[in-house]
Amino acid sequence: MIMKKINYILAAVALLFGVSTAQAQSVEDNYPYNFITIQGGAQGTFTNYDFTKLITPQAAVSFGRYFNSKVGARAHFQGWQKKGAINDTYKFNAVTGDLDLLMNMSNIINPNRTNDKLDWVLLAGFGVNYGWDFDEFNAQNRATYFVQNPELCGTKHSTYNGRFGTQFNLNLSEKMAIGLEIDANYKNDEFNLKRNYNPDWQLTALIGLTFKLGKKKAAPAPIVYEEPAPAPAPAPQPVVKPEPKPEPKPVVKPEPLEETFFYNIRLSDPDPEAKLNRIVAWCNKYPEKGITIKGYADRGTGNPQINVGYAKARAEKVAKALQEKGLSADRMTVSSYGDTVQPFTENDLNRCVIVVGE
Repeated sequence: MIMKKINYILAAVALLFGVSTAQAQSVEDNYPYNFITIQGGAQGTFTNYDFTKLITPQAAVSFGRYFNSKVGARAHFQGWQKKGAINDTYKFNAVTGDLDLLMNMSNIINPNRTNDKLDWVLLAGFGVNYGWDFDEFNAQNRATYFVQNPELCGTKHSTYNGRFGTQFNLNLSEKMAIGLEIDANYKNDEFNLKRNYNPDWQLTALIGLTFKLGKKKAAPAPIVYEEPAPAPAPAPQPVVKPEPKPEPKPVVKPEPLEETFFYNIRLSDPDPEAKLNRIVAWCNKYPEKGITIKGYADRGTGNPQINVGYAKARAEKVAKALQEKGLSADRMTVSSYGDTVQPFTENDLNRCVIVVGE
């Protein structure tokens, strides 16, 4: 029985901090993103009055963003009904607006986790509480209790609000999560029109749904290294007949041609000039041969959509430079691969154009 309980505890810890032996993509691939959260729950105020009689319903909505897997921020708006008490309880309405810092402790403690079904988050923030509709208070207590001057506060009241709390969020999918949030709120004692110079504490428990906005980053495509083309087999030698005949012309094997143009980030102009001249000279020497011009981009910078354009532009500008030196376009085969093919293992070398004689 004891071992069974220990196994349950270990399983919960593994789920909370994402401990997994399976191969999966990193949680960093899910960030950054924006989110909207809708919550409902209850709130109670700690005073010298019975806590159970000061519990009221609450609704909340928040808008925020996780900048990376560890840190986020939100604007949180919560309110509905509040209660205070002197000789008896009285109800009023209030709403609290806070700016909160979010810290995903699951990812901070285990940044390399692969199981992100459950997130544990700590939060802290500061904001403003705004109350109104104090009719019950006025009817019960204004004549008998020392309160803030009604000419100064009228029927509305604003105070500060400090907060710290925690969340436990279960990720139902890439776009939705359900969570439990528990907060401690620290308010100026005048938020309920009483003034005894003792700030009030409120405990809030909320359950809500979070909707994640923004496209999840795609997993990187596997790196494909292009295999060099095999050398052409030599042409078969003609059979020599006994009768005398002219010696066959020797087979002229073309010299190999492979020139590589390397580029800095975002550049697509061919350089240097000497490589272009060697390509033209090779084509003049072997007029029956053609060349292939292949453009590439490195995966380490930009994104797949931008890199497609860079690779294509580089290949086309090399072809144009060769045409300007007199090489016919019908002897060229131009293609580009974006960052889907990486001919070199070093990332920066993959910003290149490779010209091969065929």
